[in-house]
Amino acid sequence: MQDFLRKDFSKILKHNGLEARRLMRESGSNVARVYDRNLEGLDVTVDLYGPYARILDYGDEPLSEAMMVEVIDLVRRFLYIESDKVFYKVRKKRERGEQHEKEDESLSLSVLENGHTFRVELLKYVDTGLFLDQANTRKSVEEAAFGLKVLNLFSYTASFSVYAAAGGAESVDSVDLSNVYTAWGRENMDSNGFLDRSKYQMIASDAETFIESALKERRKWDLIIFDPPSFSNSHKAHDFDLKKDYLYYLYNFTKLLNDGGIVIFSENLSSFNLDKGRLKAYYKIKEVSDELRAFGFTKKRSLLRIFRLEKVKEFKGEVMKRIMDDDSLERLTLPGEEKSERKPRATERKAWGPERRDARPDYRKQERRGGYGIERGSFKDRRDRRDYPDSDRPWREKRRFDDRPGYPERKREERDGRRGYDRAERSDRDRRFDDRPRREYGDKKSDRPSRWNDERPRREGSYRSDRSYDERRMERRDRDERPRFRSDERGVGRRVKKAPVPYGYDEFRRTKGRDDENKDE
Repeated sequence: MQDFLRKDFSKILKHNGLEARRLMRESGSNVARVYDRNLEGLDVTVDLYGPYARILDYGDEPLSEAMMVEVIDLVRRFLYIESDKVFYKVRKKRERGEQHEKEDESLSLSVLENGHTFRVELLKYVDTGLFLDQANTRKSVEEAAFGLKVLNLFSYTASFSVYAAAGGAESVDSVDLSNVYTAWGRENMDSNGFLDRSKYQMIASDAETFIESALKERRKWDLIIFDPPSFSNSHKAHDFDLKKDYLYYLYNFTKLLNDGGIVIFSENLSSFNLDKGRLKAYYKIKEVSDELRAFGFTKKRSLLRIFRLEKVKEFKGEVMKRIMDDDSLERLTLPGEEKSERKPRATERKAWGPERRDARPDYRKQERRGGYGIERGSFKDRRDRRDYPDSDRPWREKRRFDDRPGYPERKREERDGRRGYDRAERSDRDRRFDDRPRREYGDKKSDRPSRWNDERPRREGSYRSDRSYDERRMERRDRDERPRFRSDERGVGRRVKKAPVPYGYDEFRRTKGRDDENKDE
């Protein structure tokens, strides 16, 4: 590792470690992030879980063996952690539909976050079961959940459900497809004292299936937590793609929410863009990512975006969810589209065939004016009637412009003769301004003297003087060739620039040499 990288990494670890421990004592926690890929060239994260430190490598290429050993040593020394309690894992980039591999080795422990107990797994999975970047979001749910009915969709290990129950929610329903994570969530609820199964339900079900059944039963909630994965595939249900499926869920949430209900929507996909234009009629949308960013997570690196959607009105009509083969965005039936067919694309339009000949309009039976396709009463038709009010031409007759009244075409000789000189001699002849016709003084148009009146005094050197054009041209040439600057020993007409004076010297003094001394003697 380079010296500057080692020094900067050590400073960040020491500063964030001290600050994180101070905040953990105040909030009753022992988990925090102290390094979040802050430096270019060291693409890792460092998290504290109680007495342990976990290093996760996000780089395209994992760190070399020597660099990995040095990073572990720096984390151990500057965070004051025992060497056998520092773990290093590599987070490989997944292809579409690929899952992270599980490890055989396992290390499970209970940690505290804002006074609540959660079980985490440090070695077996890439994700520990508790996303530290959502700590402040969970805290905001706890503050707003009193007396509300809460639905936690894609609940994972039910950390949001624990906070909602701790905030005094009337009921909390947690839905996740995985049986493992559902049991994990039940363990987290039990460890925090929420043992009532009827009030705090843990449901192992597909989210789409659960929503369909909830719509049939007309169930309602006041707060829906929607924190889905970017992509998920399972043999139990259809594949989930955030960019294609999120509108389906958000439109259906308007039917599951009470008036003024709230949706907390969070995502971690860099290529995702919330289509506010489709949702603004049904939700008041506000992004609260910066307000709820947890300590240790940099704005530059963090992909977490959190939206608060408040219901305005209910979506009317059925929401269709159809997976396209070309992975395009699924079409949603908006209000008013149930009765109207979709406009065919250019590639889908068919030419007029024999089977559709009756549907083709017969343009020849309709009266047209001004050209093909101009209906009676249109703008072009009214314009033609204005230009030709008495015309009753058939619609197929083309409009002709050569019969309009205009000026007769004059011959070139007539035009040139009217100007007073022959076009052939125009280039060989000097242009003489004193040959112009002069207007005499007249009192019809103006009382002022005419511009070319002979009685006006002529200025010497002007075009109206008696000198010829050649004399004036030679005078201009002589004037332009005169030097602009005074001559000196360096040359005529050359601007001399002085050399810049060095800082600290007012002038140069010429030193005397041996020959100069002899001359003085």
